[in-house]
Amino acid sequence: MNNVAKILIKKLGMYRRNKLKTQNTNIDQKIAEEIKDVCLEMEKTNIWFQMEVDENLIEACIHQREMLNARYRYLMSQIKPVQAQ
Repeated sequence: MNNVAKILIKKLGMYRRNKLKTQNTNIDQKIAEEIKDVCLEMEKTNIWFQMEVDENLIEACIHQREMLNARYRYLMSQIKPVQAQ
């Protein structure tokens, strides 16, 4: 293999690694934004829960909180595989 081919192969490998890092960064940013949104919704739900007096709506708050907690856990689980790469 000549020197030009070796240089091209090396640059291609560097390009692929950089592209993968960029993709992971974009994924991390997207997930981080979603986590922020979920946390904001959780805060709103907690305020709603504290203010609510109707029995049925209190139950709705509880279900909303459980749904948001499940979404938060899912998003956190998505960050770990991305960081491991």
